[in-house]
Amino acid sequence: MHRIAVSSIFYLYGKYKRQSKHFKHYFILFCSVMRTIYKFLFLELFKNSLISTSILTFFLVIANAFRDLSDLLVNNEVPLWISVKLLVSLIPFVLTFTLPWGLLIAVILLFGKMSQDRELTALKSAGISLGAIMAPVIWFALLYSVLSFAINAYIGPKSRHAFKEIFSDVMLHNPLSFFKSNKTIDQFDGFRLYATNRIGARLQDVYIWETDAELRPLRSIRASEAEIEPDLAHQRILLTLWNARQEERNVSDPQNVKLVMPGSRATQLPYEISLAQLFDRLTVRKSIGLSTLDEIGRSIVAADLFGFTSNPTPVLTEFQKRLAFSLSCFTFVLVGAPLAIQVQRKETSIGVALSLLIVLSYYVIVLLAEALKAKTNLFPELIIWLPNIIFQSLGFWLIWRVNRR
Repeated sequence: MHRIAVSSIFYLYGKYKRQSKHFKHYFILFCSVMRTIYKFLFLELFKNSLISTSILTFFLVIANAFRDLSDLLVNNEVPLWISVKLLVSLIPFVLTFTLPWGLLIAVILLFGKMSQDRELTALKSAGISLGAIMAPVIWFALLYSVLSFAINAYIGPKSRHAFKEIFSDVMLHNPLSFFKSNKTIDQFDGFRLYATNRIGARLQDVYIWETDAELRPLRSIRASEAEIEPDLAHQRILLTLWNARQEERNVSDPQNVKLVMPGSRATQLPYEISLAQLFDRLTVRKSIGLSTLDEIGRSIVAADLFGFTSNPTPVLTEFQKRLAFSLSCFTFVLVGAPLAIQVQRKETSIGVALSLLIVLSYYVIVLLAEALKAKTNLFPELIIWLPNIIFQSLGFWLIWRVNRR
């Protein structure tokens, strides 16, 4: 679409609109051109937001997968279809952040380009206000907010819950996944284990420290090799240690190395690891963060779930956060468009940097409310709305200021 050429039509419209015999003709022309401009803005915004959201989602999903699943994937302990299922279940949760951020980048790039190319100036010269130009963008942001509400309220929590259940099931049915090369294993209660290398079900250069409640070592075992044998029926792991030797510390003074007593040596030593507490810890339980919005609402009404009868503030804060996050798409558009017009830069790097600044500023206040969610007297359930109030007020003021130029 030749936007400058279209804008010149409005010069003709402004010249002849007061001539009654031509009014109907130019009114039809006006509607046709506005429809063309709105269609262009809508399609450009949809295309750019889809691309930017997809790129952001891809990188954040990969980052989350690397953090949570890297060891499982590297050691080939999870079937490919389970890995894909885990990655897919991360997408809706990640979209709660990338959907408004991707829309913000799209708006900044679109209006930054139009401002730098003087296309907005041409449209304003034709008598079209910035409010009229932003109308389709506002409607687009409201549609995105509806989608964001569905993800924040229902799809995101369900997918996160599904991810945790799949991940927990994988860990519980693949106890070998706990044993990693050159990493201290601390998932088991009462002891720590370290192995320099792992090949299949065999560990090399194994160190085991049995600890007390304060994590002070009471007994240490070193073995040249160990063989892992899972026994899920009895919720335990059996280790066979080869060339093992033990040392024991004084229970009353475990920190005193002078009281360390050498223990027995054994060519082959059986060692049992209980999984009962680990199984109980990994069992996924319904929490506030994994609940849908209607489940949180019912718990607030019932006032007897999640143990918040005496202090409902954390649940109220989570409820308000889901609603506030849904409006972030609308908020980002209001503040992003006029800022892009003032910056007048169409480079992608500038747009991403500006969007990152806005997003970080927004979520800093959200994190503040999250940190205060146990403080009833500070009303964190209301603080969670501050980012929307502040940025929307700033956005309306910037639109008014830009429109007056």
